[in-house]
Amino acid sequence: MKYAVRLGGYVEGKDMKTLVVFYSRTGCTRRVAEDLARRLGADQEELKEQADRSGAAGYIAGGRDAMLKHPADLLPVARKPEDYDMIVVATPVWAFTLCPAIRTWLQREASHVRRVAFVCTQGGRGAGRAIQHMREIAGRDPVATLVLLERDVRAGACEDALATFASEIARIGA
Repeated sequence: MKYAVRLGGYVEGKDMKTLVVFYSRTGCTRRVAEDLARRLGADQEELKEQADRSGAAGYIAGGRDAMLKHPADLLPVARKPEDYDMIVVATPVWAFTLCPAIRTWLQREASHVRRVAFVCTQGGRGAGRAIQHMREIAGRDPVATLVLLERDVRAGACEDALATFASEIARIGA
């Protein structure tokens, strides 16, 4: 099992309201996001695109769009980031960067985000670059980051990493 957790500095807060925003093509990132939302007592916002990313054609088009930084045509969302003290943003890594849906959401909403944490799920490599891109788009450093391998998520081998990450986020609001 290989994963990485980076913990940042603490920010005082009380009764922190948290939102987990995520995109998932195959269900891997959804599984992580739902687990974190449960651990944190957080609301969830799953981003959906107009584009069909299913199957081999969706996989190829998604990688191309991620690599070229094409925006996603997102369906409307229910939650506003300005209503939350902390936003946990979870993305799959596509073509060594974040997926188009998360890129587009961050570009639209970064100015409304108070504190942020980043989660990446990846098949192999690229999370470091994806996190750097998210940091640049958000215009701030995350309070914590978590990188998980897809095979470990599917095998249920990420409990310690998820617990550590959720604990760090929860302590920020304590």
